[in-house]
Amino acid sequence: MDQAAGPGGRSVGGWLRGDAADQARYVDMHARFADAPLFGAVLGGTSLLVAWWAGWALVALVVLASAVMAAGMALHQRFRHPETIGAVTFSLLELDLALSVLVSGGGHSPLLALMVVPVFTQAVCFRPQVIWSFVGFSIVLAAAAVGGAGALDLPVSTPSWVHLLAYAALLLALSLAARYLATSDRHSRDEAGLDALTGLFNRKALQDHFPDVRAQAVLLDTDVSVVMCDVDWFKAVNDTYGHQRGDRVLQALAATMRATLRSSDLLYRVGGEELLMVLPAHDLAAATAVAERLRRAVAAEPLDGLAVTISAGVAAGRGAELELVELIGRADEALYAAKAAGRDLVRAAG
Repeated sequence: MDQAAGPGGRSVGGWLRGDAADQARYVDMHARFADAPLFGAVLGGTSLLVAWWAGWALVALVVLASAVMAAGMALHQRFRHPETIGAVTFSLLELDLALSVLVSGGGHSPLLALMVVPVFTQAVCFRPQVIWSFVGFSIVLAAAAVGGAGALDLPVSTPSWVHLLAYAALLLALSLAARYLATSDRHSRDEAGLDALTGLFNRKALQDHFPDVRAQAVLLDTDVSVVMCDVDWFKAVNDTYGHQRGDRVLQALAATMRATLRSSDLLYRVGGEELLMVLPAHDLAAATAVAERLRRAVAAEPLDGLAVTISAGVAAGRGAELELVELIGRADEALYAAKAAGRDLVRAAG
């Protein structure tokens, strides 16, 4: 676990990542943000047209922004904490826009208003305190661009058509973002099926997601593994410390597991203290290694001040074997074997 868990499972110092609920929400909502390339096309296309008037320096900045966005989208799926990639990509794009404002007239630049678009779109995924920091960052960059253009005494005469074009681009981008924001929370609740306590996906989400995982595995001829985890002696935690303490332990457990997994690994709360992982493109040995890493991470640090361990059962399948009920059944049998052998263990289905 790369951050110490505080009350309610929130990571101390995890300002950007937040707790398990924040991270699950970010991954789910970013995956739904299908209009991201369209936003880039609107901003980049407008900037290129303005460059017709402003000169080649702006063209170079537009090309650079496109490269940054493409790299950010490519790296996003490969990192354990994709929200960090998202924040860095946003910061670089906002800096690029500020430089574009600088070379196209500063306070008179038609691109100045477009600096609100990246900030506005970040509201889709990040928590309020992160958004306010992005707002402050954008204001500082805009002020520097306006002041720098004034100091450089750049030309400020801008044709009316350029301002009209920038207005149309701003209106389109904000309309796209508003449409998405109006439906994203409903989709997150109704379709993604988040567990209210931990922020992890729930059983409904598991039923909805697995057919896509199975179809991809069949297409690519790869394995899919499931890992069923159970908190050892969890009833004793509730009986001794109360259910509220037990809830905080589950929240901290979810945060630890999310911090250990990749963003593409799917984690669900399927029972009181039962968590299920779906690991695409993992055979039995690879999934067992992931489960063992999780077991060690949980045992390494107290959860809400309590020493807690987990047991896990692992099962894998490929092709016609990829039936969710059958995989879960075999993982459950392996989990029972781990508990029978003394708990705080990982067992793989034979």
